[in-house]
Amino acid sequence: MGYLYNTTRKDGATHAFNVYSTCRAYAMLLSTHIPQASLSDFVDFFWYFKGYTPPHSKELVLPDGSIELVINLNEGKIKLFDREHKGLMQTYGSSVVCGPHSEFFIIDTSEETTVLGIHFKPGGIYPFIKVPVSELHNIHISLDTLWGAKAHDLQEVLLLSKTVDDKFRALEESLLKLASRPLIRHPAVSFALNEFLILPHKRPLSDVIGQIGLSQRRFIQIFKEEVGLTPKLFCRLRRFHEVLNRIDHAHSVNWLDIAIACGYYDQMHFIKDFQAFSSLNPTDYFSRQGKHHNHVGIHN
Repeated sequence: MGYLYNTTRKDGATHAFNVYSTCRAYAMLLSTHIPQASLSDFVDFFWYFKGYTPPHSKELVLPDGSIELVINLNEGKIKLFDREHKGLMQTYGSSVVCGPHSEFFIIDTSEETTVLGIHFKPGGIYPFIKVPVSELHNIHISLDTLWGAKAHDLQEVLLLSKTVDDKFRALEESLLKLASRPLIRHPAVSFALNEFLILPHKRPLSDVIGQIGLSQRRFIQIFKEEVGLTPKLFCRLRRFHEVLNRIDHAHSVNWLDIAIACGYYDQMHFIKDFQAFSSLNPTDYFSRQGKHHNHVGIHN
């Protein structure tokens, strides 16, 4: 089980390259599907993995604030490792929601699995759950806790679907039926996300909030309810991932230039943020990065 695409894509070409590289490296099958227009404002893509067998048994997954729904089609349990005591394992059901994270977590990659998932856009899960997304911050939660018996029904439908395309269609139809809120974003959140995603470093947060017409306190409350993070923390994660984007597949890195280009005050500010999100210093991460920059293999 893995979250290989638990990251905000830079563009279609980069995403295609990452898919191609990862599949070749681990001889696995991957399929993705972009849902119909009514869902595409909330869902980035559906994904299907089979045969992911990396040479390590654990992976460090770096946070990006996104939300992932993962369903194990082998009917096994989904396992994660404790952050502090890496030998201790936490077991979930056969389907789990990875809430918006601002902390790293560790996944089990010791067994070959077949998994299906939904990569939600920032705040994209909000219409499909009955609690504020902020309640999912930095946690994993079994899907049946959120959807009850409907989670089991969904897995049964997916297991009975013969082809990958059939599974994607079943997932799309089920997700539309599971919406508990209108498929509409709050205008303030929609505007802010557009600004944060397009220009993550070039505009002060106060300028964006000033254009919205709400008090800062009210805007932060609405943003947290839908996205799961404060606007400030969301922008910090965007800046951190811009660093990862810029050094992806690079042969050498000038860390001071990267820090300045990504909007950090100085190199110490950059290193502190990098370590806070990843538990690694930038040089250590660079020497260990693999085929996908959101994942770092852990070799026992």
